Amino acid sequence: MRGSFDLSRTVIVGSPTNPNIVYGYRFPSHPRRIKIGYSSRGLSRVAEQATAFPEKPIIEFVIHDRRARTIEGAFHRALRGRQADTIGTEWFDASWGDVLAVSPVLRKASVAYNIVLGGKIIGAALLGLAGLMLYPLLLAMIAALLRGAAMVPLWDFGRDYLQGVIARPPSDSLAMARYLLRQAAIRDVPGLVHLVALVPVPLLAWLPFARVRPQAF
Repeated sequence: MRGSFDLSRTVIVGSPTNPNIVYGYRFPSHPRRIKIGYSSRGLSRVAEQATAFPEKPIIEFVIHDRRARTIEGAFHRALRGRQADTIGTEWFDASWGDVLAVSPVLRKASVAYNIVLGGKIIGAALLGLAGLMLYPLLLAMIAALLRGAAMVPLWDFGRDYLQGVIARPPSDSLAMARYLLRQAAIRDVPGLVHLVALVPVPLLAWLPFARVRPQAF
């Protein structure tokens, strides 16, 4: 069911254990038109409808609440002036900002979501930087291993390099990184080894996003 719609930017309010929801979704081809509806079975109803949709809908918000039917009506009344000229009464020509303007609950949840997302982006940047710091050492170690060179002296130097990254001046760490890169260059490592040594960069940067937020179903 998860593949029936896009939940990548969904703002979720309330407990997913409550199947009574108010939901809002759009189609990518009509980014300013939103459907706001009610379901007593979570997003199962949308998933069932999705088989007949011309494209995958983007779920913008899901509110879990026992008063979901009443909340749906409140949304419809607040957006009455923006009702779309289409079949049914649940479609509105309203941007995300228009929806937030009539929903304090979504405004609060959206701010929290953006704070969490910002934290994840900062964390990804810092972890990616950590992976980049590992690159010279990994490259030098792999190069030494491929050429049968002594590993212990290089590892001891690399350990000092990593342990002092935070404490020592950046210029000193940069000089040590350059030394490690020179050790790899001396051994004439192939380009593929550079790619292997860079693998930790995207892997570490991905970690803050690895845990998927629980959804409504």
